[in-house]
Amino acid sequence: MADLLNPARVTAEPHGQIASALSHGGLAISCHKLVEDGARTQLLHVPGLFRLDVRPVQDTLQVTTRSLHPSPTRWSTSRDPFTDYGKKGEDTREPATHSFSFVVETDPHPLAGRISIASTVDRDSGLTHFVAHAIVRAVPPA
Repeated sequence: MADLLNPARVTAEPHGQIASALSHGGLAISCHKLVEDGARTQLLHVPGLFRLDVRPVQDTLQVTTRSLHPSPTRWSTSRDPFTDYGKKGEDTREPATHSFSFVVETDPHPLAGRISIASTVDRDSGLTHFVAHAIVRAVPPA
């Protein structure tokens, strides 16, 4: 399990994410990307654990999660994504935010993570700016 949370494995990926170990165990990962409308890109990747891709399409966002661990993984999303209510992405300077969480049933303890994505749309350039941050930790015994 310690190998899954090794920052060196995560930063070996050439797509620009950064990672660091947390002081009480675990891993923090961050990345930002400029993505053309309709294009799909890898936003976060922890080898052997998960991969998260995003694809902006007009006024929607497609998020693809891939579990890369052989153990069962449960994903969930926040019920209340934040945005500047009543406005489209090009009509506001507020970023839209989306939150996800997951649990991987690893031995000897499960791993739990949370992911936050913020996106800002620039329709004139056809680009969406994504900023993502993830925290992954082993779940301590009850």
